Amino acid sequence: MSSWETSLPPDQPRYFNLDGFDGRTWLVTGEKAPEDIVEDDDFWADSDYDNAAEIAKNLVACWPNSPADVAKCAGITLRELQWFTSGKAPLDRHARFDLEDLLGIEYDERMGGYVGAGPYVLVAHKPQAIKEVYEAISKGGDARPCEIVPRQGAADPSWRYVLINTYGEPPSIVMAPRGANITERLPDLLMNYDGIRTVAPEFYRDVVSTCARACREPAVNIREMKDFVKRYETHWADCAWQPE
Repeated sequence: MSSWETSLPPDQPRYFNLDGFDGRTWLVTGEKAPEDIVEDDDFWADSDYDNAAEIAKNLVACWPNSPADVAKCAGITLRELQWFTSGKAPLDRHARFDLEDLLGIEYDERMGGYVGAGPYVLVAHKPQAIKEVYEAISKGGDARPCEIVPRQGAADPSWRYVLINTYGEPPSIVMAPRGANITERLPDLLMNYDGIRTVAPEFYRDVVSTCARACREPAVNIREMKDFVKRYETHWADCAWQPE
């Protein structure tokens, strides 16, 4: 056997392969893959992180209405809502869409997950929930949330109102019960908390009445807030709203 024959690589199986990209046929070494292999769509589905249940759980915990009222408005039972938000069981397609629509949950391609789009009237019930919802809607704390009080006249005796003024985005409002422990913790829970701001009595009354209407039933929350932000669009569009 000559030297060039002894230096040949081991014999390997070869086959012709049609390149679907440029239409050329190539001689390829190795075993040809079976043509009946079907891609596993579940693999790709499982690789996507579906955080809608987590977002819904925190929003429901901060919603002005009870979880039972939220579930009823979404057309599901309280148990179905609890199982979905705890990750125990999925909702059927239509029920999930209805719940996401009610809570203002949208898929953000840039973030690669679901987000609470708002704007909202929220109630500070649970520290961790209000902290996570705030950080989500403020894109990680890119806001200067502040409590608002009227420049003249008495403030609401039952609630304190915190304006979440994210840059260039519609603001949301957090209602916190006066005298509650969680209310005293808001400066620590809301990143970049900017203290108390005095505002015109007319604006303060508008905030109070907007929140009252938004609390009537789950379905009117976002609608009332959208009307509110339209009235003050020049204050927050392309800037961070600093009420005076």
